[in-house]
Amino acid sequence: MKHLKYIYIIILLVLVAACSKDDEGILDDGSHSQGGGQTSSSVLPGKELRGVWIATVWGLDWPMEKYDADVQKKLYTDYLDLLVGYNMNAVFFQIRGMADAFYESEYEPWSKYITGSAGVRPDYDVLGFLVEEAHKRGIQFHAWLNPYRIATRANKNAAFPKLDAKIPMELVKDYEKIRVYNPALPEVQERIVNIVKEIITKYDVDGIHMDDYFYPSLEASETMNDGAEFQKYGKDKFKNVEDFRRNNVNTVVRNIQKTIIETRPEVIFSISPAADMERNYNTLFADVNTWAKEGWVDVVIPQLYFATGNDATSFNLRLDLWSQYTYENHLLIGYGIYKFGDSQYGSKFQSSDDLMKQFELASAKPKVKGSVLYSAKNLVENKVGIADAVKAIYGKKVLPPYLGRTAAVLPPTPDNIRLNGADLSWGAVSNVAYYAIYKDNGKERKADLVGITQGTSFKLSEKGVYFVTSLFKNNAESEISETVSY
Repeated sequence: MKHLKYIYIIILLVLVAACSKDDEGILDDGSHSQGGGQTSSSVLPGKELRGVWIATVWGLDWPMEKYDADVQKKLYTDYLDLLVGYNMNAVFFQIRGMADAFYESEYEPWSKYITGSAGVRPDYDVLGFLVEEAHKRGIQFHAWLNPYRIATRANKNAAFPKLDAKIPMELVKDYEKIRVYNPALPEVQERIVNIVKEIITKYDVDGIHMDDYFYPSLEASETMNDGAEFQKYGKDKFKNVEDFRRNNVNTVVRNIQKTIIETRPEVIFSISPAADMERNYNTLFADVNTWAKEGWVDVVIPQLYFATGNDATSFNLRLDLWSQYTYENHLLIGYGIYKFGDSQYGSKFQSSDDLMKQFELASAKPKVKGSVLYSAKNLVENKVGIADAVKAIYGKKVLPPYLGRTAAVLPPTPDNIRLNGADLSWGAVSNVAYYAIYKDNGKERKADLVGITQGTSFKLSEKGVYFVTSLFKNNAESEISETVSY
């Protein structure tokens, strides 16, 4: 009986202490209602990257031959605001399409697509502006560049544009319709890697991105004309010139990622190959399968610009194929929204229904981590309601996923969560890029992401229970903070 007496006393003391602790969680100003200071038992919503390509070569999406700085800025921020409205979270912006630059470069001239004339400095920091405005809106900025292309011409009888003095002529190779950096030269391979290092050192980009332009796709009457390079650099190492070419591209891909890891390891390296694996391997000499197996590229985004169907080139069969050949990289899907509403691409592209089917098929593949749409101006045009379909598909806001090379290291959890009226605030966490604000929907139910900010406060728009997480630049997300009730 004496032991029972002591047990009752201990239980009573524990209950009193618990009640006292709860009382301490309620602020005098009434910012916390009952339940404030508790840890949420809700579930974070799933993550996916939702991006769009903005093409600048020939001014396609931007700046559309508009050379006034204020007009250019507004065109870009209008795109970003559109993405926010569609719950998108990433932009893949072409900053180097023709051995030109949207920034002050040691290696290449200012792009003619900014001012109308190559080599002319604009009156604002273009890439700095592009990155800053994206980050203000919680949108990731992936810097898209083409590794080899320098210029194009209509045919072999036309002249290429004058080569800028920054580009040594001995590094260049000309074909009937395209001028490129010679992929076989070690100096070119080093130069491309140094250009990437220049970008990630000078600017706070979230990713480096390349599309499917590697070795040029030539006219039927042409050859690659690289026998001399093979004799000098490859004949003692490779059985044939095709393996030599693939190794030249492999060297660039491998060394770009190596340089990123050594310089700014949080930067994501992605490549968007053509959908046809055979064409990649034997025409463009892009050995995507090896890149994936070796983990030389972080993210692969195949351009599955096809309708659904039963033939070998259908979206679903290509999706099945690419899903099987994802090894040490993450998989996103590229969608060709530019085809919708254009009669030359067939009946399935004359309504938005097939895009809905494509997304449904991709969502059933566990390896698929998101989507990128080509291209931005097609969202604005909204032919056959394609932008409306995108908005419906994306539904609620989500964060982009962690796409790192190793297991994620989580940032510290925000603390000192408090309210002053509708203003939610919290203590700053060092070395984080963003904070995510969630509305709690109850035990074991998915919370709603209501906002992302670089600051330590956020204005709430409706009543409810809220919590906060912090995110590193690589999208690794902290544990859930304590909750507050508004």
